[in-house]
Amino acid sequence: MLKSFKKKSTKSKIAIIALAVIILALLVYVLYEQFKPEKPVSYEMAEASYGSITDSLDVSGTVKSGYSHNYIAIKGVVAESVKVSVGDEVKKGDLIATFNVSGASQYLANAKKDYDSALNDYNKALSAVKNASESKSKNETAIKNKKAEIAAKEKEIAELEKQLESSNSQIAQTKIPEEQIKAIADSMRNNGATEEEIEAFIASASSVTVPTAPENSALYQTVIQKNLELSQLNAQLTSLQAEGSLYIDTDNDSYTETLKNVADSKKKTYESIKSVYDELKNGWYADKDGIITKVNVKPGENFAPVQENSAAFDLGSLFGNSQYSNILSSLIGSSDDAQIGTGVTLDSYDDLIVSISVGKDDLIKINTGMKASVTSLDKSYEGEIIYVAASADEQSGLDVGSIAGSLLNGSGSSGGALVEVKIKNPDKNVVIGFDADVKISLKTLDNVLKVPVESVLYDNGSYYVFVYDSQTGKVKKQPVEHGILDDTHYQVISGVNEGDLLIKSPDPLMTDGTKVEQKKA
Repeated sequence: MLKSFKKKSTKSKIAIIALAVIILALLVYVLYEQFKPEKPVSYEMAEASYGSITDSLDVSGTVKSGYSHNYIAIKGVVAESVKVSVGDEVKKGDLIATFNVSGASQYLANAKKDYDSALNDYNKALSAVKNASESKSKNETAIKNKKAEIAAKEKEIAELEKQLESSNSQIAQTKIPEEQIKAIADSMRNNGATEEEIEAFIASASSVTVPTAPENSALYQTVIQKNLELSQLNAQLTSLQAEGSLYIDTDNDSYTETLKNVADSKKKTYESIKSVYDELKNGWYADKDGIITKVNVKPGENFAPVQENSAAFDLGSLFGNSQYSNILSSLIGSSDDAQIGTGVTLDSYDDLIVSISVGKDDLIKINTGMKASVTSLDKSYEGEIIYVAASADEQSGLDVGSIAGSLLNGSGSSGGALVEVKIKNPDKNVVIGFDADVKISLKTLDNVLKVPVESVLYDNGSYYVFVYDSQTGKVKKQPVEHGILDDTHYQVISGVNEGDLLIKSPDPLMTDGTKVEQKKA
């Protein structure tokens, strides 16, 4: 083969040598690729460092107006003009509607009549109590004097009976003759005594017994006479006591207090209706910049109230924080018998809030005044917690409408506790009735050790990270105890030290001792 190679031309020899070199190079490359060591995977690293971290709560809620004014109309009024429609924007002072109130005047007159009647009943009761107090005092004095007369008469009779017994050797008891009792009863009747008093006398006299003695004995007759007088006194005492039981108990104020409460309630009803009536008479004007969200009045038509619902009706908005809300609530029934109702609703876009519901674990972390971030239609706004319910079934001290709705419809919501967030400087991207995302800043810790959230993995009830050793190029699986977290970092209580390099986004299948490389920035 060597002789054959030598016989070949120089050009052929060069070609053969080049081919051999190529084949050898390919062989070396295949062997290298087959047996070369595996290159470590490169990862982005993060350093454990000290800084601030804020715990937050992310929830969603519904946007509503923090100021909603319901213009209340009385059944029977006629709208002469209606200047707004649903969706219209109005400025403070703009005319909303005008009315002919003649159809509601009788309703106002009836309310005034009811109040006057209740007030008259109360005043009569006060007078009756005063008179009863005077009469009761006189009655108590008469009873006291009558009891003293009876005691003196009983003492006199006892002394007479003792004399009678000592003068008569044969002691026996006998009753007062019926003819004498009848004669006294007839005399009492002729002198104007009541039948009850006469019956009481007869019963008392008939039960009296006296020691026996000759009927013509002056002492015997005196004893009988005194016993008849005692029976009359007892009958008069019984009559006085019966009379006293009929007097009003002036020491108990419940009687007049009840009538006073009725009069006060009728007064508030009248005043609330009059306020509604006067507002209708003067016309409705926007009391704030806002948007019209409900119109239930039509020009030239009698107003017919419709049954309100919890989401829309807010009696408190009529008078602000008014004492008349309950009175107005009592006037609202079904759509068939309601006497008042909402004619127009004006919602302010300067006072928008987000109503959210939170669980018991989060409720204890939230207080009024806390800062929040509100996101609506991909735009963020500053917010502040303005209301936190005391319990899960509490609606809201700011939402009288929801309370009125629960009274009207017999239903209410429960579950999470209500929290309200006021949106600062809202614009058209915040729409009433739409959902919005809320982030509440619960607690901020300064100068704490923290690591990126993506560096922390969870497995079998524990959290861990992979710490990179730059000397060996290997990682160590390290359990950690964490505290609060925000969008980007965990607070680390134990497990890593400041300056430790961590795998920022480790492979969940990574194991302790894996060799890695730090990705170049």
